Amino acid sequence: MKIPLLIATALVLFILVTGCFNQPSTSGSPATTVVTDRTTPFPGSVFPESSKFTTLITVTGQSGKTSDSFSVPGGYWELWYTADPLITGGQDSVSATGSNSALFPSLSIQIIDKNSRSVVETVEPQGGLDKTLWVKSGLDPRPWKQKFYEGNKEYYFVVSARHLNSYTIEARIPKSS
Repeated sequence: MKIPLLIATALVLFILVTGCFNQPSTSGSPATTVVTDRTTPFPGSVFPESSKFTTLITVTGQSGKTSDSFSVPGGYWELWYTADPLITGGQDSVSATGSNSALFPSLSIQIIDKNSRSVVETVEPQGGLDKTLWVKSGLDPRPWKQKFYEGNKEYYFVVSARHLNSYTIEARIPKSS
């Protein structure tokens, strides 16, 4: 009777120890903002059709941040974004330790009007961030894009991200012919 209990205890300790070493660091240090303002196409863009657009701003990272502001000179622009989840889908809701917690990767982008400081829209990937489903279906939905039929304003992004290896966000306008 003591051997199964010993094995179960060893398994729980193994899971706890390996889980502790595989978790991303949360040292509490502030995230650095990596933002590039461009009026020319972003070289080596991760997005298709780069030659047809002018990139206004590119934001990349792993965790949440607030971007620099960018100006949209016309009445139309597009938000292109992609993310690489750190984990594949939500982990089992019941772990070996009996915990009912789950980890789900997420990305949320608030588009803020700089002058009024109001939220224009909050954008999140449709269908969530689950690599397992993408592999099973054979369809990877990335990159996502959303069209905005407003402009002649300054905006900035407030990005919330959890359990991601990386994300890339671009605000783009079509090139003039």
